[in-house]
Amino acid sequence: MRVMMFFIDGLGLGDDDPARNPLMTAEMPAFRSLLGGRPLWRGAVPYSGPNVAAVVTDPSLGVPGLPQSATGQTAIFTGQNGARAIGRHLNAYPTPTLKAILNEHSIFKRVVERGLTATFLNAFRPEFFEWVAAGQPLQADRRYRPSASTVAALAAGIQVFRDFDQLRRGEAVGFDIDHHVLRQMGYDLDPVDPAEAGRRAARVAAEHHFTLYEHFLTDRAGHARDMDEARRVLERLDRFLGGLLEALPDDHLLVITSDHGNIEDLSVKPHTFNPVATIVRGPGAGDVARRIRSLLDIAPAILDVVG
Repeated sequence: MRVMMFFIDGLGLGDDDPARNPLMTAEMPAFRSLLGGRPLWRGAVPYSGPNVAAVVTDPSLGVPGLPQSATGQTAIFTGQNGARAIGRHLNAYPTPTLKAILNEHSIFKRVVERGLTATFLNAFRPEFFEWVAAGQPLQADRRYRPSASTVAALAAGIQVFRDFDQLRRGEAVGFDIDHHVLRQMGYDLDPVDPAEAGRRAARVAAEHHFTLYEHFLTDRAGHARDMDEARRVLERLDRFLGGLLEALPDDHLLVITSDHGNIEDLSVKPHTFNPVATIVRGPGAGDVARRIRSLLDIAPAILDVVG
C-alpha cells in the first residue's frame, strides 16, 4: 500500500468555543467531510465512517510538561520516545541525542531500506541544498538548523528531497501552499490555488510508497493569537486538503496528524496540553487507526502497511 502522511504542526483538539478556537468557525468542508460533517474539535473524535477513522492521539509521551515540536516530531517520524531519552519535551530543533534517534529509526530510512520509494513533498530552498553540499556544517550564526523532519529525511539520502525547479513544474508543494510567503521572501514563484496544490501533491504521492507533506503555519498562527489570520491559515489548509482528497488514488492511505496543540486555543500563546487527532482515510483506515493511541504508534502503524 502507498501511504501519504500529512503532518500539520500545532493542531490540537480544542473546545467548542468560537471565541478561542478558530476551527469552530473557519470554513473547512474538506476536514468536515472526514468527520461526518463536524468541525475538528474534541467532541468530533473518535469517529469512524466509510474508509475513514479518526482517533484521539496523546502527544505527552509520558513525560511531564507541555508537548513540544522537536520531541513530538521525533516520536512521529521514528516511533521512538525522544522526550524520555532526553528527560524533557524540547521545542524547535533536535539535540544530538534526538538526531541520533532520527538517523537510526527514521521512517524515510526504513522505507528506503526495504527497496521502496519515499519522498519529502515540501520544496526546499536553494540554501538547503548548498548546506548539504557543504557537508551540513554547524553554523555559529544559526543560518540553517534542520528540523526533526529534515533530519529524518536526510537519514534516507538527499534523493528524497524536492527543490524549487520541481515546485515550478508542479512536482512539489511550498510550505505555505500557495507561495504567498515564499513570494514575500523574494523567490520568483507564480501563485498557485491551494486546491491545485493539493492535486499536485496527490500526483506526486501516487508515484511513491511513502510521502510526507509538512505544514507549520498553523503553529505560527497559534503563537500569534490572531483569530483572523488563524482562520485564513486553516481555510487555505482545508482547500489544499480538498484538492488532495479529490485526486489521491482510492488505494492510497492518507494519515493526517500533528505533534501538539496550539492553534485550537488562541487564549494562550504557548502550546497546549490538548491531545491531537490522527485521521486515517483509505483502505483499512479503521485497522490502522485502532493501533494509534500516542504519537509513538504512528510510524509503526504506517510501516506495517506501506509497500
